[in-house]
Amino acid sequence: MLGNLLAWRMRIFARRSNCDSRAMGLASAARRMHAVADLMVHSIFPLMNTFPRVILAMVIFSLSMAFDMRAQVRDEPVNPAILEQMAERGNPDAQFELGIRLLGGEGLEKDEKKAAEWLQKGAAQQHLPSMNALGTLYETGAGLAKDEKKAYEWYLRAAEYGYPLAQQNVSECFERGRGVAQDSKEASKWLARAAHQDFAPAQALYGWKLETGTGIEKDTKEAANWYLKSAQGGLVRAMTRLAYMYYIGKGVPLDYRRAEAWYRRAARSDDPMARNDLAWFLSVCPDDNFHDGDSAVDFARSSLADLKEEDYQVIDTLAAALARSGNYGEAVQTQTKAILAFEKEKTSNKEMSPEDVAKLEQELSERLKTYRGQQPFTEEEPKFEAGTKPLMDDRILEEEHMPRRKKRNVSPGNDIEIS
Repeated sequence: MLGNLLAWRMRIFARRSNCDSRAMGLASAARRMHAVADLMVHSIFPLMNTFPRVILAMVIFSLSMAFDMRAQVRDEPVNPAILEQMAERGNPDAQFELGIRLLGGEGLEKDEKKAAEWLQKGAAQQHLPSMNALGTLYETGAGLAKDEKKAYEWYLRAAEYGYPLAQQNVSECFERGRGVAQDSKEASKWLARAAHQDFAPAQALYGWKLETGTGIEKDTKEAANWYLKSAQGGLVRAMTRLAYMYYIGKGVPLDYRRAEAWYRRAARSDDPMARNDLAWFLSVCPDDNFHDGDSAVDFARSSLADLKEEDYQVIDTLAAALARSGNYGEAVQTQTKAILAFEKEKTSNKEMSPEDVAKLEQELSERLKTYRGQQPFTEEEPKFEAGTKPLMDDRILEEEHMPRRKKRNVSPGNDIEIS
């Protein structure tokens, strides 16, 4: 499994670095990767205002290239024998592709050691994807003895040549102290280099650093700008994060229309959590002009069906949607399932603090009481940031042809028009 994942992630990104990947025929891999990418990347920007402390950012970054690959490559895979001949003649793209196929066992018998040998040959020719891939092999111990210092050194070599994925990986090495002394500020510098090359996942992660003040001065307004760049680049979880920023008025003016528009665009992807986020919005938005219980039920059921394991968040969303649609009996049953699913989750999730667990337990129980009382759950009006300005480059309302909603009275202190 590890070899397959490494093979996919390294190949997908190579297409963006002017390798002759079209000749290598990567469409099938790209389609497979698109589904994997959506499922993995969703953990970056959940609907709730949280962010996991530990992520394998290089996986997230490179997997996220898959959405772009599908439209850019043809399904014309090179015969392994011909590919090997090309590699033997010293073609670095062929050496990289052959190494990746051997690593994942695609059309060839899986052999991580041979894969490493071919990637080493490509790296010796200053082939940037091969250099970065070699760093990944050292970091994970696939085909080579695990060595975090060597991993960092190979990432750095490719990064210094301007390879964005390697810059992202160098950033992660500094962030987590892998192969180099931990340094959040240096991590932010390298991540900024990758983000400024218009690579959507790096832009989103840089936005998160700005939003949270991790290794860089906190600036929610600038964070929103980077989320927008990433979202416009096609990263689904940046779309939902930007939607959430609009939903709570963080870094941008409170704007439920724009929030809905970005949630809807994200929901058209294959990411089940994006559909979950839209379902939650349609179920619990403070502005009842945006409620649509029936559609929310459809989105929530679709999200739940696409997840291999029961996720308490999605079950919780389905319960809210059922209540919004007036089906309180099923909402109670579903919310009870959400609570049971959370009981299982909290025992395995080591990142949850006791305070987080207690808060979630209380929220889930309170919603259950609400449904038993034949009432839907509605979130409270958020206390948004003052002094924010609209993002001038955000054309989501026009692009999505969002209808205007009825005007409503905003709560005291909220001196803006929400819709």
